[in-house]
Amino acid sequence: MPLTKVQAEGVNLADTFAFSGTVSGLPSGAAAFIASNDSSSWTTVADGAICAFNDDSSNDNFDTDNVYNATTYKFVAPAAGVYMFWYGVYTANSDTGNAFGFLKNSARLNTSNGDYHSYWHGSANDHLQKGSVVINLASNDTIAVIAIGASDFHIGHSHWGGCRLA
Repeated sequence: MPLTKVQAEGVNLADTFAFSGTVSGLPSGAAAFIASNDSSSWTTVADGAICAFNDDSSNDNFDTDNVYNATTYKFVAPAAGVYMFWYGVYTANSDTGNAFGFLKNSARLNTSNGDYHSYWHGSANDHLQKGSVVINLASNDTIAVIAIGASDFHIGHSHWGGCRLA
């Protein structure tokens, strides 16, 4: 079969292609994970403490490239790039104020909202807090979910994850 030279304008990916061998250089969706906790209890997390998500391999949890450390509860970027992270934290347990955010390396991630990515105050009703961020990371940067102020959460009903976008 003759080879086709690709011009500088690129390839129209709307066309249909049949590939053989290995296609490389496609980082989107790589370094993906979802982690939760294998316990079903409430816990209180101190201000700035990392939320414990120790399970990246059971149920629908996964870690495609071994980038999540289920002991330190941190994601470790395998390469420089743009990443997206999210969390869903089930919280309250009679605590009227709970907040969560992200820890980048050893510092709270500070966006236009300060270090809060979710916050609830004034009611002790159980609820799910959600937060997300798209961020540039260098190789070996770490990300974790942390409490912003002492916060209660149900570790069995909470989870987080992320992936490399580009």
